[in-house]
Amino acid sequence: MSLLGGNDLKEQQKINDLELKINREKQKLDKKLTRQKILLGAFLVDALKNDSIDGLKKYTADNLDDFLTRQGDKELMKELINELRNLG
Repeated sequence: MSLLGGNDLKEQQKINDLELKINREKQKLDKKLTRQKILLGAFLVDALKNDSIDGLKKYTADNLDDFLTRQGDKELMKELINELRNLG
């Protein structure tokens, strides 16, 4: 065992422990943000379904396709957008 560097292992272990704690907290935050998005989405779907906000259906139908950037997302939402246009 070296007289120099013995504390280096302890310090490295402390760093590793702190990084692990940081990653756990980041995961918790990511889960919280994802849950918030899901709940907000559910709220807006309910508002669209019940037509409880004047103009929301038209606004969504007119703007959702432009908001989406990925072609796969556009295809996924195409039917919903058409349905909103027909209901609005």
